[in-house]
Amino acid sequence: MNKTYPHISVFFLALAAIIAIVWPSLAEMESLWRRSETFMHCYLIIPIFAWLLWRRWPYLETKELTFSPIAAVAAVFCLTAWLSAYLVEVSFIAHFSIIAFLQCLVWACFGKKFVLSIRFPMLYLYFLVPFGEAINPFLQDITAYLTVGLLNGVAIPVFREGLYLHTAFGLFEVAVACSGLNFLIAALSLACLYAYLTYSSLLKQVSFVIIVIILSILANSLRAFLLIYIAKVSDFNYGFGDDHYYYGWAVFFLVIFTNFWLGGYFADKTPSVNQTYSPKADKYKPFNRMIAGITVSILAVSLFSSALIRFNLPLTEVITAAQPSPQILLSRQQNPSDWGITFNDGLYRDFLVLENSVEILHASYASRQDQGEMINWRNRLFDRDGWTIVRRTAIGTGWRNQAELLFLRDNRGRSRTVLYTYRIGKLNLIRPELVKIAQLLDLLSIQQGASVLAFSISDVSDDEATDILQQSYLLLSCLPESCKS
Repeated sequence: MNKTYPHISVFFLALAAIIAIVWPSLAEMESLWRRSETFMHCYLIIPIFAWLLWRRWPYLETKELTFSPIAAVAAVFCLTAWLSAYLVEVSFIAHFSIIAFLQCLVWACFGKKFVLSIRFPMLYLYFLVPFGEAINPFLQDITAYLTVGLLNGVAIPVFREGLYLHTAFGLFEVAVACSGLNFLIAALSLACLYAYLTYSSLLKQVSFVIIVIILSILANSLRAFLLIYIAKVSDFNYGFGDDHYYYGWAVFFLVIFTNFWLGGYFADKTPSVNQTYSPKADKYKPFNRMIAGITVSILAVSLFSSALIRFNLPLTEVITAAQPSPQILLSRQQNPSDWGITFNDGLYRDFLVLENSVEILHASYASRQDQGEMINWRNRLFDRDGWTIVRRTAIGTGWRNQAELLFLRDNRGRSRTVLYTYRIGKLNLIRPELVKIAQLLDLLSIQQGASVLAFSISDVSDDEATDILQQSYLLLSCLPESCKS
């Protein structure tokens, strides 16, 4: 029997099983690549991985193959992490857990020496994960700060209010699209590949990647500055519309080309594959049936258990759009204001307006539904296209009883204040990660479900809005029970 046959057979059987189990997460990952320009480069990662693997194949054929029970145990932890994230729909952790499981699977089926010999191609697969959107606010803030500095450097007075830049000739917003995340992620993936292929020293590789990250952030700020400056000198005839798109890509290619051109001067001499890889094969150890049996048993039990849970999850069916809660008897209204809060696909949803013009949204969700969830990219606390956060303040006592105030401004200078909290059982939380953990614990126990409670008022001073919203929150924080009359 060929010495590689058992290893390859186990690997592909386990691979087929894991694809069937995590298919919803894989489909979600691909849909993010398709609908977001930030992640369209992910389609190239698998072909690049295959090329990197083929490039090292002469060396891989000489490696000793062994089963690893330790790696199989690590794969169980990765599968558990995926299942937990899938239960409460935390896509980021679910996607990373899938890639980590694949790495542990290769290690379990082929051994430590084999997986170490392809460690960069395996690590490069993490670029399949759509990640980074959480740092958009940070990147927006950096872009705004550096853009203000560049404008002051060319004697253009500018007043910054959050992400709004006020100038004598117009008002500009550093929107999410201006954060440069798509620029940064694409540059990072190219920089890692270039550093691996060009340098043999880890110090050189890491230094090159860090330099590319820094220059990418600076280049995005330069792009934002140029758009404003060109708009000023051309009286807004250039710099926006399609120009905004073209200038962005022009700056991107210029920065990447410059980085690679300069990086080439410090490149190591690239030996041929035959010179790099020793033709001498590792001594092959006899096939250890006991170790193979332990490894296969751990993988089989974990995959079977995960499949059993995954295909028998309790789901609450959401037949139609969220209906008004039967417990709330206050006057219900549609959502006529420009607040723009959106929490759909729940079980119940109420929008109320009090006599003091305070608007209230209360939406309830099951612990797990066949469609929709409370915290995702579609549900938002305000219209992000119309409002920007200039300040936020947490209120409450301890982490179990928290709410947060958001102070918003629009491009016309109008103000709006929002107070919100997420309720899971007896907990009032504001941090999404804590909400997801609480939802997971709730799902595994009594399944009380979750809800969001948000208050808003517009066009009053920050101090007055704070007092009014806190009073409304204290009076109605026990929704829906307190609203019975």
